Amino acid sequence: MFDWFSLHLLAIIVVALQFGGMMYFAFMFTPMVFKFQEAKEASLFLRQVFPVFYRFNSAISIFPALMLFPGRTSHVEVATLLSVAAVFLFKARVLLPIAEAARVENNTAKFKTIHRVSVLIYVMQLLALFTLLIKLINNID
Repeated sequence: MFDWFSLHLLAIIVVALQFGGMMYFAFMFTPMVFKFQEAKEASLFLRQVFPVFYRFNSAISIFPALMLFPGRTSHVEVATLLSVAAVFLFKARVLLPIAEAARVENNTAKFKTIHRVSVLIYVMQLLALFTLLIKLINNID
């Protein structure tokens, strides 16, 4: 009945949802928070949201890696997903505390540098997921 359904297809769906969620968060959610809230409240709110967002995305990256691992997929796809997960954890556990410390110290230059690095890493993660998604779609039987 569900001959078309496979772990590979489920992994594609999860990666697509993650990619879409990350795009939504970056280009819709975050700007709307700043549009509808005062800058100070928006910043405080997002400082509470980002650690949860990063940990959640780390977990999401692990699930399709587990779905692809036993299959015919190359280890590059699994390694990419696990790398994306590890980088999300790095951002949550290392970069966010450094950025928060810079904010508390009123070290604007350090905060801006950390923020730029974080954004650059986020874009690299998006590109990795997009490339992976295209590769996974092209490998559908």
